[in-house]
Amino acid sequence: MPGAAASDWSSATTIDAVLERMDAIAAAHPAEDGVATFDRMYREVTRLVRDAELSDRFGAGEFIARLDVHFANLFFDAYAADRRGGPVPIAWAPLFEARSRPDTHPIQFALAGMNAHIAHDLSIAVVTTCRELGVVPDDDTPEHVDFTLTNEVLREAAEQIKAWFSTGIVATVDRLGGKVDDGLAMFALHTGRAAAWETAEVLWRIDDNPRVRGLFVGGLARTVALTSRGILL
Repeated sequence: MPGAAASDWSSATTIDAVLERMDAIAAAHPAEDGVATFDRMYREVTRLVRDAELSDRFGAGEFIARLDVHFANLFFDAYAADRRGGPVPIAWAPLFEARSRPDTHPIQFALAGMNAHIAHDLSIAVVTTCRELGVVPDDDTPEHVDFTLTNEVLREAAEQIKAWFSTGIVATVDRLGGKVDDGLAMFALHTGRAAAWETAEVLWRIDDNPRVRGLFVGGLARTVALTSRGILL
């Protein structure tokens, strides 16, 4: 699969297919590649969400499973665009441009990818999923409850993922910061996901005005890209 054309894996229809495409990306690049670093982390989170979904931890039917598929496909779209030599979506451009930059710590690549994916892509994926399932992205709905519950799944992944990056200065900071550092990281992640849901509510309400939606999403993408460039300095 690593040698397949981008169109062969640029979209997926199930979480298992998502995981297969993530495996293909990881196999196609050296471990130090910045995109592969993000992909490795993202795969572990997706696996845990898949396992939680299979164990009936979520109550809103297939919402989380479908959200994960639409969410991942936005990353695959960016990856496929890069493989074709075309322009990468603005929010993703900093990570793809810096993927081979020396003296960049793996955690910077992972955080830049998380920033692009959560701060930009997640709200779009929520709207796409709600349209598919005929539900509205409002607070206190079963879908919002499951969306928030996913934070607990991410918490379960945190220790394993942190171990991949805890070397050198990162390990030193972690020893000094301890659980306070972990708490701040999880707070930032939860806050980012909560903001993404709120952005999805806005997108839902302006979806019938293409110009306003385009201006809003374009501005969001540029802001996210600026943040990622700062992370990658």
